[in-house]
Amino acid sequence: MVTEKILEIISKVTPGTTLREGIFSILEAGRGGLIVVGINEEIKKMIDGGFYIDCDYTPEKIYELSKMDGAIIIDENIEKIYYANVHLHPDRSFNTNESGIRHRTAERMAVQTRQLVIAISERKKSVTLYKGSEKYRLKNISVVIEQGTQALETLAKYCSVLDKELNNLTVLELDDLVTIREVASVAQRYEMVYRIKKELKNYVIELGIEGRLISLQMQELLLNIKEVKIDFIKDYYNDEKEILDIRNINEELGKLSDSELLELERFAGILGHGKNIVNLDDKVVPKGYRILGKISKLNKKDIEKLVSIYENLIALQEGKEDEMSEIKGISKFKSKAIKNGLKRLKASVDEKE
Repeated sequence: MVTEKILEIISKVTPGTTLREGIFSILEAGRGGLIVVGINEEIKKMIDGGFYIDCDYTPEKIYELSKMDGAIIIDENIEKIYYANVHLHPDRSFNTNESGIRHRTAERMAVQTRQLVIAISERKKSVTLYKGSEKYRLKNISVVIEQGTQALETLAKYCSVLDKELNNLTVLELDDLVTIREVASVAQRYEMVYRIKKELKNYVIELGIEGRLISLQMQELLLNIKEVKIDFIKDYYNDEKEILDIRNINEELGKLSDSELLELERFAGILGHGKNIVNLDDKVVPKGYRILGKISKLNKKDIEKLVSIYENLIALQEGKEDEMSEIKGISKFKSKAIKNGLKRLKASVDEKE
């Protein structure tokens, strides 16, 4: 599993960075290497032999220095090369499961100093990153691109399913036929999309500049999804004892296990409708945030005012145009836009049906 800590480590060596360029040159030449990123007094005490260089970092220089057998030590900002061809002596009491001397040294250095240590294997043609107790072997870029592309295709399919669920929800909302089951189903689809998005973002980070196209396609697929999800949650959150906290709800959704992700009652419970499966067929009425958000003439302040007065979408649909125009901030132009917008919306979803 790729953790946040590992992603932070990977970001130092993604394609497009000068450190990755230096590492790639070493690998391409069929050489190995040991690079410590960061220098402090503790690390200096572990150094034996080698050369103190103190020169500006370039990929070409680190490649040339890798021709010597010892480790190379650079600064955390990848701007300076301080030492080359040094022997490192970390505390042997730190356990390691690695077999090769270079990788055993790298893991012990990382655990003892908490610095990023990079081991390049000429035999396996691989790069392993160590920092603290974290360890990650870099994948071949072509493999990551393939995995990212597959994840992008999966995201597109799930976004399409989510759009269909939302269109169906719109039909039911305008006909006053929504049950908790449909609400829980949409919440489930949102969570699935967000989990695929999170996985895809990991690939984009690892790809660096090579992931720009995938990143752009992902952003296009997820355009406005965050805002619509917030309106959806505001529409159906039902716990009067608790103040609505979107972040807390998202965290609760994120904690669901893969098996719990299939249980609609879990989603109903998080939205305050109880965790009993029997409740799923109970009728529920939205407040109207998501539908009103589709009417371009209204701003967020207008929507909040309308919801506070009418309390739910059905009452708002039944509201008269002249009554709406008497609300402070809601002009005759806006009240007409609301009534016409709701009619057009209902007509358009009826056509899709």
